[in-house]
Amino acid sequence: MSADDIPLLDLSASLANGLKVLTFGFAIYTLYGGIWRLYLSPVAHIPGPRFAALSFWNEFYYDVVLGGKYTWKLLDYHEKYGPVIRINPYEVHIHDPEFYDELYVGSSKAKTDKWYWSMRMFGQQDVSAFDTLDHDKHRQRREPWNPFFSKQSVTRLQPSLIQAVVDKLCTRLAEYQSAGKPAVMTHAFACVTTDIISEYSFPQGYNLLDKPEFDSQHYEAWMSLSRVSHALKQFGWLYPVLDAMPMWVTKYTSPEMYLVLQTQKVLLQQSIAISKQRDNPQYKESGRPSMIQAFMDSPSLPESEKRPERIKGEAQIAIGAGTLTTTHALKAATYHVLANPAIHAQLMTELENHIPDPTSPPNLRQLEQMPYLTCIMHETFRVFYGNSHRLQRIFRTAIRYQNIVIPPGTPISMSTVHVHDNPRAFPDPYTFDPSRWQGPSPPYKYIVPFGRGSRQCVGMELAKAEFLTTLANVFRRFGREMVLHETVRERDIDTVYDVFNPLPSRESNGLMVMIKPKEGEE
Repeated sequence: MSADDIPLLDLSASLANGLKVLTFGFAIYTLYGGIWRLYLSPVAHIPGPRFAALSFWNEFYYDVVLGGKYTWKLLDYHEKYGPVIRINPYEVHIHDPEFYDELYVGSSKAKTDKWYWSMRMFGQQDVSAFDTLDHDKHRQRREPWNPFFSKQSVTRLQPSLIQAVVDKLCTRLAEYQSAGKPAVMTHAFACVTTDIISEYSFPQGYNLLDKPEFDSQHYEAWMSLSRVSHALKQFGWLYPVLDAMPMWVTKYTSPEMYLVLQTQKVLLQQSIAISKQRDNPQYKESGRPSMIQAFMDSPSLPESEKRPERIKGEAQIAIGAGTLTTTHALKAATYHVLANPAIHAQLMTELENHIPDPTSPPNLRQLEQMPYLTCIMHETFRVFYGNSHRLQRIFRTAIRYQNIVIPPGTPISMSTVHVHDNPRAFPDPYTFDPSRWQGPSPPYKYIVPFGRGSRQCVGMELAKAEFLTTLANVFRRFGREMVLHETVRERDIDTVYDVFNPLPSRESNGLMVMIKPKEGEE
């Protein structure tokens, strides 16, 4: 061996020793972390599977590998360990519909924060009111939303915007009827909800119903964000990396993320354009302000809260939630009404009695006074859940469930799926039964598709108005001629995956219907 080889040997030995030290250090760190999580953690006394308490990999398997199955696996854990369980190293989950109002409380009872780890699933964190972590900051950011989504504003909006868009839908459905071709109602309803919320959010709406076919691209973009949400939550670095890549690379490596990023870039461009027009006199005199314009002009928000990147975040939540939630509700309602002759007959009788002339539709107050229509709305919101994922809240003081004390700072969650499918709250929960909302004591206490408390969905009244207006008009005009087409409940309607939004089987092509010609027009 030459003298020149000795430094190389020393270097190899140093690298080997360094690797051993790193390996030993990692082993000690992992061992200590496991001991701390199992025995020293503030929630170590909470029952539950040990492998779930050790790491997030258990949740990763069910939600990322299996595509959104952890919500139902939790029921198995609850059956074994009880109503309060630990489901990952930090989070506690409760399965008891009676406790819902104790967890999702108003600000007068307690200030609750959101959990940063869970909020990563939307590709943004602490940007919009929805994904704001701190209670007080959320309240400040939500204030400009409240006037737009109040009951009074929605009632005033219904004839000029909601009804106008639904009229356009009915015109398009008449074209499908004349052509004798099936309509994908999932995409049709998505066009309606997108046109309404985009018109409400921006100076100009998207006008998807003006396209030759029912547009599916916007709906699929928002569903793409849902499908990747669990991966974004598990790997916080994933979104920034994909966002930094050239778009052509993302399109090749992750088509779903490409749709998400493309949609977000369009929203950012719209927000920048509105920001630049703030001092334009024509902007001030443009009539009814859009929601985004109102954000820009809000006196309750400091200028730091009005930068385009943050307004884009608000628009993303408004349009994404405003599109998907009501679309899925209308899809579920249409299927269940058409699949159940007795329900269909009772609804048609009520609509024909209350709306003698289908070309003269009622206003929102009149729709709300139709008892069976509103029963169908409540039952639909029950079976499609609103959102299917658990919602964490962090209390600043300890809270108690029976004899279990949950320490402050703990993310605590419940699942709408578990509440709405609970036979104690809703007997025979998997049957679509509007009659459960009739009688002297309807189970309103347990219907929570919009959440409860200080973080309750701000768009609740708009969603109800869209649902009632759309369902009433579509069935009053086409209900006698409309039939299901190549649609199966287990494949196309029932929730199979939880990707924050409820998702049917991957084989689903959506809700499809045929609208036959009216008698005498064949």
